[in-house]
Amino acid sequence: MDDAPVSDWASFFGDLARGSHTARPDDPVEWRIHDKTHLEFAIDYALRAKQHTWEAYFFVPESFRIHEATYSKKAIYDDLQSYVRYAVPEVPFHELSSKARGAHLRRLHDILGTVQEASARDEDRALAMRALRFFACLVRASGLAAVREVEASAAARPLDPAALKHLTGSFLVSCGAVIAAIRPILDEARSTTASLSDDIRRVVDLADEEISLAIETLCADIAVKLEADPEVDAALPDLAERVAKYAVLEARYRARKQYDSVGSATATKREIEHFEFRRHVLKRFTSSVLWLSLEVREGVAKWVTYSVYALAAMLAMLAAILAGVRASNVSDNFFRYAVIVVLAYAVKDRLKAFLQEAFSKFVSKRYADRLWTIRDRERRRDVGSVRERAGFVPFRRLPAPVLDLRRITLEHALEEHARPERVIWHRKDVALVAPGPEGTPLDSPMLTEIFRLNIGHWLSHTDDPRRRIVFADPKDASVYSAMAPRVYNINVIYRLAGPGSDGEWHRIRVVVSRKGIIRIEPVANGKLEERSRD
Repeated sequence: MDDAPVSDWASFFGDLARGSHTARPDDPVEWRIHDKTHLEFAIDYALRAKQHTWEAYFFVPESFRIHEATYSKKAIYDDLQSYVRYAVPEVPFHELSSKARGAHLRRLHDILGTVQEASARDEDRALAMRALRFFACLVRASGLAAVREVEASAAARPLDPAALKHLTGSFLVSCGAVIAAIRPILDEARSTTASLSDDIRRVVDLADEEISLAIETLCADIAVKLEADPEVDAALPDLAERVAKYAVLEARYRARKQYDSVGSATATKREIEHFEFRRHVLKRFTSSVLWLSLEVREGVAKWVTYSVYALAAMLAMLAAILAGVRASNVSDNFFRYAVIVVLAYAVKDRLKAFLQEAFSKFVSKRYADRLWTIRDRERRRDVGSVRERAGFVPFRRLPAPVLDLRRITLEHALEEHARPERVIWHRKDVALVAPGPEGTPLDSPMLTEIFRLNIGHWLSHTDDPRRRIVFADPKDASVYSAMAPRVYNINVIYRLAGPGSDGEWHRIRVVVSRKGIIRIEPVANGKLEERSRD
């Protein structure tokens, strides 16, 4: 998780594979650095379980000047954006070339066969276009998972050349097998030009282009990394070249098909810009088969708050009227009466504000701020509903396991006073809808919610990231100066609970400076087994 490289596959939006090197085996959440000011994390909600609860506490240094007066609930929700999609099933890359009954390729072939007649139903055509896009997603996800195995083997020390050669060879064989299996099916679909609709024929071409481009990108990426590693290049000097040849074959294939996504060493800046735009469009088009829409509306808390505010105004006005009536009975001149009325109005105004604040805190603890409906627009069905709450929490109200997990890295209780923190709390209660008689769409085992947290506002009051310090060395009796980095720690403690289970608390530490996020560090798990000094 340290200094994770930002690449084409670094974002959860483009990376459909799961179980990357950024996740610990016992951790239900994957964390990544999307860019310098955005922290990205993904949560899986298993469809077989109907209830899920996500809860997180963000311990923010008080020097950030983030508190209730400067950081409203609206600002919290503006900075914490989320997206939901179906997760891609985990399928070994080589199995995508299988034509056995029930295999994804066999099912794609059968679905395309149902739309090659002029009398095909609109529902079947829509299903065929979804199946084509979904298979392209499978190639990207499964291919990336295979590449990660190769990368892990190449990074292992001491290097095992035989194991690396075997994994790389298996990956290349799988690439060739998948291509050899899918292209005859796509060519067969194209050959039925008399009956195949223009929409399906267009999707066939786009899926073919995306599959080719994905395999080229994976091969080119791993080839560059293998060649850049001196130890790998010395042990297996021709390995990177073998992988690069597969990337070249795919580029030549798209050139022959006259697809609009072929790179060139002599390309101008404008042509490279167009090439990247085309890659992005293809990736978004095929991935859109997985995406779900979120319909957000104000939660019960808003209307309850309005109601209790009205009640507060009524009570305050009643107090003012009673004071005025009492004053009229005992006052013997206008000026004394006016003074008492003014004082009664002032008390009424402050009483109203006090009651509003008290009622607001009461409501925020018990009612949802926002209600969500998760909707699958392509299949015209609701997938689930969400109740969301967020806000600041004082230390005295933190759950005991959360407080214990935060304090495990402190040497002494006084450190909490030396480094005071504010705590932002976020919770989502997710209720999923049972799949219909046709089963789970796309055979997906779960939904994936992807969060992007913008911490740019949090860093605006931090110190200069580097400052010069001076110190004396007792050994050589000399004075020295050095540039010291100024960093801050944002601790996050979180859990994902399911039905019948409270879930285990986990903790990470996000190290930041004024320039942005530096790294993510796992600190300890809910059993408090590890110890890492802050």
